Amino acid sequence: SAPSEVSQRHRYKESYVVVPHMLLLLLPLVSAAAVGALKNEEAMVAGAKRCPINSIARTKISHPCFCSTVHPRANDRRETRSARTIDRMKTCFRSNVHTNQVKVVHTSTFIPRGRTFAAATINGEDESASESFYQRINSPKHILAPMVAQSDLPFRLMCEQLYNVHLSYTQMIHAVNFVEENGEIFRTNHLDAYHQSIIKDILLGQEDRGMLLLTLSQLNALKGLSDDEVERARKRILAAIGKNNGSGTNSEPTIEIKPTIVQIASHDPEVAVQAAMMILERSGSMSCKSGATSPVTGIDLNLGCPQSIARKGRYGSFLHDDSPGLTYSVLTKLRSKLPPEIGVTAKIRLPPTQAHADAGKLGNISNGNSPQTIDERMRCLIDCGVDLITVHGRTRFENKVAVGAADWDAIKQSVDSARAHSGDEHFPIFANGGIECWDDVGKCFDKTNASGVMSSESLLEVPGLFSPGEGEIARCATAKALLERQLGYADMYLDYATIFPPLPGSLGTRGGSFNVIRSHLFKFVHRYLEENTDLRSWLGNQELNTIKQARDLITDLRSRYEKTDEEQLRLKNSWSSDSGWYRRHRRQDTNQQNEPAPSLSVKERKLLAKLRIKKMQEERMKRSIKTVF
Repeated sequence: SAPSEVSQRHRYKESYVVVPHMLLLLLPLVSAAAVGALKNEEAMVAGAKRCPINSIARTKISHPCFCSTVHPRANDRRETRSARTIDRMKTCFRSNVHTNQVKVVHTSTFIPRGRTFAAATINGEDESASESFYQRINSPKHILAPMVAQSDLPFRLMCEQLYNVHLSYTQMIHAVNFVEENGEIFRTNHLDAYHQSIIKDILLGQEDRGMLLLTLSQLNALKGLSDDEVERARKRILAAIGKNNGSGTNSEPTIEIKPTIVQIASHDPEVAVQAAMMILERSGSMSCKSGATSPVTGIDLNLGCPQSIARKGRYGSFLHDDSPGLTYSVLTKLRSKLPPEIGVTAKIRLPPTQAHADAGKLGNISNGNSPQTIDERMRCLIDCGVDLITVHGRTRFENKVAVGAADWDAIKQSVDSARAHSGDEHFPIFANGGIECWDDVGKCFDKTNASGVMSSESLLEVPGLFSPGEGEIARCATAKALLERQLGYADMYLDYATIFPPLPGSLGTRGGSFNVIRSHLFKFVHRYLEENTDLRSWLGNQELNTIKQARDLITDLRSRYEKTDEEQLRLKNSWSSDSGWYRRHRRQDTNQQNEPAPSLSVKERKLLAKLRIKKMQEERMKRSIKTVF
C-alpha cells in the first residue's frame, strides 16, 4: 500500500519500508534521542502477549524512523515524541521520497485515528486525525440499544427527535445471511439506514415516502389508511418536533437526524468484513460527501447477546466467553479493513467467573482454562483497535427471569481499565443495564464514570426515559397523567410508523412489519392491557394486522378510562410501579410488599394454560358475535 493509503486506513502492523539504496545512508542522521524515545514505546507491545490476540497485536520494527511501535491508544506525550520524529524525517527525505518509492507491507492491525506511524504520514495529511470517533458522532450521552425487531427506524426516529436520544443502534444483522448470494430478501428486510436528507425530505413532504416502502409487509401494515390520514400523521410529527425543540416551526433545521450504528453478528472475520462493507455500500455511507453525516457511522459487533440461539450461531456473549481469540480476530479484521471514518465498536457483557468455568458452563474455556478477567478483556479489546465499547453490567447467565441488579462497580472497573491501557483518559465507554428511570441515568454516570448510558427494555416502555420529567412514574403527578403519557407514546409511534413503516426483519415477510408495531404497542400500554385482557388478546391476534386497526384499539383503550376519576385510577394495578413492562421479570427483586408467586406443579401449570386458552376462545367468540350483529 502507498503511505497515503495507510494513513487513510489508520492501520499498523509488522512493517517493512523499501527505499532507494542511497537514502539508507541518511538513516544514521536521525537523532539518537528520537530513536531512544521510540524504543521506550516498544515496551508497550509486550503487554499484548497476555492477550489471546498476541499473535496479531505484536509488532516488529524494520527501522524506528519509519515505524514507531506506537500503542493503538498512545498518550499525548508519546504522540508528541512520534510527531517530532516524523517532522525530522520529513526534513531529511522531503526532496527524495515519493509515493512510488515507499512501500509499507502490513497485516491486520490498525493505527487508530491520530496514532499513525512516520512512513504513513509523509505524503498524506489527515485533517481529522486529532478528532476521535466519539467526537465525530457528537459525543453522545444517551443511547438507544440494539434490539432485534425493536430498534426499527420509526422507533429510533421518535426517540431521537422527541425524547433526547443522541445515538441509536439498529437491530442485529446476521452477517452470514447478509452476504448470501441469494440473500437479497434478507438484506432488504433488515437494513433500514438511509441518508438523512431522505428522512428530512419525507417528513417535510418534499419527497414521496414510497421510496422507502420496500416490502409487501410494509404495504400490508398500511392497508386502509387514506392519504389524508397519512398527511395528518406527518403534520403531527412536525408539530411535536417543533414543540420539543422550542422553535414552533416546521422548517428543515428543526429536523435533526442523529448518528446510527449498525450491529452485526459474526464469528468469521472475512464474513464480518464483507457484510460490513455491503452495509456501508447499500446505505450510501461509502459515497457520503466530506463533512456530511453518514447514514451508518459505525459497525458494532454483537458480543453481548445471552439468548440460547446465540450459542448455536456462535455469536454474542457465547463467542466472547468461549472463543475470545476468535472474537478479537473479528474485531481486528474489521478495524483494519473498514474506512477510518467508520467506527468499529463492541457491545459486551461482563466476563464469566471461575465458578461458571468450574461448573462446565463455558464451552472451550471450561476445558482446564480460566476465563478472562475484566481487565484482561478490556486490554484485549483496546488492542484490537476498537473505537468504543459498551459494557452491559451482567454476565450472560443473568438473563430474563434470572436477571439481577446490574453491576455498576464492574462497569466502573471496565472504564478505568480501558482508559488506563489505552492511555486515553476519555476513551469512550457506554454503561448498559440497570436503567429504569431518569434518576438512574444520573446515578449511573456518577457511579461508573462512563461516557454515555445505553438503555434497552426501559426505553421500550418509556421512550422518554432520557427526558427529565418524563422518565419515571414519580414525575407523573397523577394516574391520569401516567395513562395519557403511555397512550401518547402509542399514538406518536403509530404516526412515525405510518410515515416510515418498519421493515419486517425476521418477523415474517407478509405480516412482519406490523408484528414489529404490535410488539411496541404491547410494551407502551402493558400495564393497561393487563386490566383489559380482551384488548390484550385482540392485539395479539393475527387478524389485527394494520396500523388502522391498531389506532382503533388504542382509541378503545382510552375510552375505557374516560369516566374513571383520579381516585379510582390510583386504586387500579396500573398505577403500581410493578405493573409496567420493565418490571415483569423483576418484581421479585423489588422491595415492594408483593410476595413472590408460589411455585406451581407441572399439573397446575397445564391446568392454568388450558384455562387461559379457553378464556381466549370465549373472548374471540364474543368478538365474532359482535361482528355478525
